[in-house]
Amino acid sequence: MNKYKVLFEHLPPTIICASLVIYFDNFNLFFVGLCIFFGWMIDIDHMFDYLLFKKSIKLNLQEFMSGNYFKICNKIYLPLHSYELSIVLIFIFYILNDTSFIFVFIAHILHLLQDQFTNKVRPLSYFFTYRAVNSFNASCVCK
Repeated sequence: MNKYKVLFEHLPPTIICASLVIYFDNFNLFFVGLCIFFGWMIDIDHMFDYLLFKKSIKLNLQEFMSGNYFKICNKIYLPLHSYELSIVLIFIFYILNDTSFIFVFIAHILHLLQDQFTNKVRPLSYFFTYRAVNSFNASCVCK
């Protein structure tokens, strides 16, 4: 199971947020999908970093799952793993004034907080602007 932990570690809080959308918004599939995307599927942005490392579309699943490409290229971009995106989501909630959107925000922020506390990173590492200012240098992100 440890091998597949990355696939399932964010699933419980995401399911809770999606369930709350179902409960409060009469099974609104759009917001359920957004919860699933922002709470669980944002890890798809690891593919962005991997493809920059590979410089080709040929995927080696074992190499991708290892995450060693971060160490080798010494860069971490992860554009969807950013508190700035959470801020955008909370602004959208206030603009649209739709209760379901708050669960999308919560799903995203829970994903980031879970990563922040389980990965060995510096306190500001999940701010995209922090990574950009530091040229996406992995040594500035990881402890």
